[in-house]
Amino acid sequence: MPVFAIAPSSLHRLRRRLDTSGDGVAAEILHHAGYSTGEALHQQWRNRIAARTGLDDAGRLDLRWFGPLLDELCIDLGWGSLAVTPIGNEALLIESGNWAEAEQGATARPACHFSCGAFAAFLSVQAGGPIAVIEVECRSSGDDACRFLAGSTAALAAVHDLVAAERPWRDAYLPELLPG
Repeated sequence: MPVFAIAPSSLHRLRRRLDTSGDGVAAEILHHAGYSTGEALHQQWRNRIAARTGLDDAGRLDLRWFGPLLDELCIDLGWGSLAVTPIGNEALLIESGNWAEAEQGATARPACHFSCGAFAAFLSVQAGGPIAVIEVECRSSGDDACRFLAGSTAALAAVHDLVAAERPWRDAYLPELLPG
């Protein structure tokens, strides 16, 4: 599947326009669009992993190399740098202080919906099964970084409930499992 680059400012304009259509419309549409991009991103990932490591199955990549190589790919594609941290055996925390989809201080809530869809598709293919992604902090809503949690729907259910209740997402995890 070919990859077509879209400027971050285009996503910002699209989100702002969709936000006028009603609550949740932007999130749903952008998430679905991002999902298609995530599938294409995984094809680039497979090619990169094969070229860099000789692995014909990117799913066999050792976890310690996953984060740095994904960071490298995202930088090369112009999305920004990121760090990937496992949270126990339940989830991955993906963090970026310069994520391209974020529009500093533009919204009251996390707004990287396209990226959530892209990460969900990419990680689902990588894991060989469904992976959900929720953005729990966002530069668009004034946070210092965009933070995405990825895991099974069941693993993220408590996080979703906390976020919906406007409580800290970190309360869903034991403090010793969280970075920093």
